[in-house]
Amino acid sequence: MVKPELPTGKALAVIDNLCSLGVAFFDFSGGEPLLREDLTILAGRASAHNCLVSVNTNATLLKRRKTSKIADAFDVVVVSMDGPEKLHDKIRGVSGVFQRAVETIKALKSRGVKVGVNSVISPYNIDIFPSFVEEIRSMVDFMQVQPVHPYPPPPENRLPADKVAALQECLLNLKREEPAFLAVPTDFIRGFSLFFEGKTPKICDAGRLYVAIDPCGNLLACAARGDVVLGNLLEASAEDILLGKVEDVKNGWVKVASCGGCWLECTVGVSMTVRNLKEAFRIAGLSWVFRG
Repeated sequence: MVKPELPTGKALAVIDNLCSLGVAFFDFSGGEPLLREDLTILAGRASAHNCLVSVNTNATLLKRRKTSKIADAFDVVVVSMDGPEKLHDKIRGVSGVFQRAVETIKALKSRGVKVGVNSVISPYNIDIFPSFVEEIRSMVDFMQVQPVHPYPPPPENRLPADKVAALQECLLNLKREEPAFLAVPTDFIRGFSLFFEGKTPKICDAGRLYVAIDPCGNLLACAARGDVVLGNLLEASAEDILLGKVEDVKNGWVKVASCGGCWLECTVGVSMTVRNLKEAFRIAGLSWVFRG
């Protein structure tokens, strides 16, 4: 039986609980987060805690009426797009969703919102992806890419090594030309070939650099694993949960330890970025303090 999502009041309490730890970045994703009518209210609460607030959306629900509210509520909007119009509509199974996404991007940009695109590399788009990058390049502020999951990839998601190598080189060239535009670490891109061979190393800071909240208020060690529940934020403080002061939290950490890993931008990409920052600080002879 699926539990109902938290009503607005309890959802706000959950946000307050987690943000009491001094969270710097709060991202709303899904599923499709715009299905929540109170999304901008929740985003406003996270923003009130001095968080940088973003949302990941397929943009299909962003009607003209909602665009201004989203622009006011979010610092960053990331739109899911996996290829040019014909391919994107085919993958999504709905005609016209590509054009709707483009219109949303233009409307948000006109209101001063930083807008990016997130794309998933799969057997469906690997051949055409370089041309899609050029098509979308002038339209958005940045782009994120990641391979199709789960990991290790099942046979139907395996890609020929030569195609992966060609795409990887294309992305690395783009990263050299416009490092800020391709908003994933260089080493993350280099890992694509290993990912599709099922050989990626496990790089994981779940429960330390990043956590997630599910619609029922459960604190998850990782957004990619809905089963790694550490505790419920309506029943205990985020600090107590993360410090292991609640019952049954060990079960969640066991699942984190036994996880085979992934190659997602929101996990591995974040871990790589922070580790690169730490290395940069060491090279510069500066001290690094991280509390998480």
